[in-house]
Amino acid sequence: MMSDAARESSTAAGGGRLLTLTAGPPAAGGTFVARHEGRVVFVRGTTPGETVTARLLEDPEERAAARFWRAETIDVLEAGVDRVPSVWEEAAVDGVGGAEWAHIALPAQRRIASEVLQELLRRAGVSSFPIEQVQVEPAPHDADGLGWRTRVRFAVDADGRVGMRGWRSHDVRDVGANPLAAQAIRDLRLGEWTAPEGTEAIDAVAPSAGPAAVVLIGRDLDPASVTIPESWGDADVAVRTGRGLVPLRGDGTVRERVGERLFAVSATGFWQSHRRAAELLSEVVESSLRAPRGGSAWDLYGGVGLFAAVAAAQVGPEGSVVTVEGNRRASQHAAENLEDLPQVASATADVTDWVRARRGGVDAVVLDPPRSGAGTELMGLLATAVRQRIVYVSCEPSTLARDLAAVEKKGWRIVDLRAFDLFPHTHHIESVTVLERTKG
Repeated sequence: MMSDAARESSTAAGGGRLLTLTAGPPAAGGTFVARHEGRVVFVRGTTPGETVTARLLEDPEERAAARFWRAETIDVLEAGVDRVPSVWEEAAVDGVGGAEWAHIALPAQRRIASEVLQELLRRAGVSSFPIEQVQVEPAPHDADGLGWRTRVRFAVDADGRVGMRGWRSHDVRDVGANPLAAQAIRDLRLGEWTAPEGTEAIDAVAPSAGPAAVVLIGRDLDPASVTIPESWGDADVAVRTGRGLVPLRGDGTVRERVGERLFAVSATGFWQSHRRAAELLSEVVESSLRAPRGGSAWDLYGGVGLFAAVAAAQVGPEGSVVTVEGNRRASQHAAENLEDLPQVASATADVTDWVRARRGGVDAVVLDPPRSGAGTELMGLLATAVRQRIVYVSCEPSTLARDLAAVEKKGWRIVDLRAFDLFPHTHHIESVTVLERTKG
């Protein structure tokens, strides 16, 4: 039986050094921790407790000075109990980088993700909530974790070949059946199409209302060079160049339905990727925010107004909601999407700058920052400005843990923390944390 760091093997065909390693606990980022001669090695493509042959990725000249190494599994010597046949063979060794847990059973993925989130919270010093209760939940009715991704960015190489980049690689690789993508995206058959010269990437969108959308992205791409193939059916098509978005078919926006409300979103704008995420998160925010009737609420990093609509229903016509978004186009969409709600105002601004400039408080806040998180300055400002509740929607557990620890020090406590598997077969986690002022 191999130890945690076992013997060194030969040199891989691709030039990387081969090691035999036994994987230990999960690490943030979708890898697992192994050790070789006392050095930490973060290994992709394995599971806890199994022994593998792995290829180091670092350049030999940089490796000696590195604090840790990265490696990719190329052969399984002793399989772990969590390993299953991969749901996406093209995501295996030397494959695409979009499904690093495709070889792990779904219940095990959620257990592992829970362990990662719990450990990040502990390391950050979060103390007001029983961390062992934090468990990653599946999305409703998601039995196999397939067909959920409604937004996919494809890479394009110099020859116009469409695929996805490999893990920590610039190489464009075949996507095969692309089983995580929604059927409307798979039906486009982008992997069989050759993109025109100047195309750097392609965004494919499968909205909940209306046709699919395809956006070809290239700084110097000539829209006149694009011929729409028959396989795209009635999909809307646009080109985004260094000068802006040029619609070729449609108006450059897609429509998303949540409950009875339609939201217009730029075809290249942000919207939750999982087909059930917007509905699920809206329901969780609705039950958690509890903005008082006739009161006030802020929707920070508000995008096109998804959570502002929830807050507006709670405060009612006599209350007030401000949705703040740094992206001008998204902020314009928010104003249009919520124009029937006179209690909602839309602001285009840097969120931290906007909150810093406020005079007076607010009853409740919902925020949904990017992966970089809200930051300790903003959390400190909110700790002073918010009178009742903060609901923090996060897609990155490491920055969430940092921000929660910061606001705890300002006299707030976590009253609920729910995590959701809205990115099956990947390591990403979505969560909703509810915070209240500490009494006394």
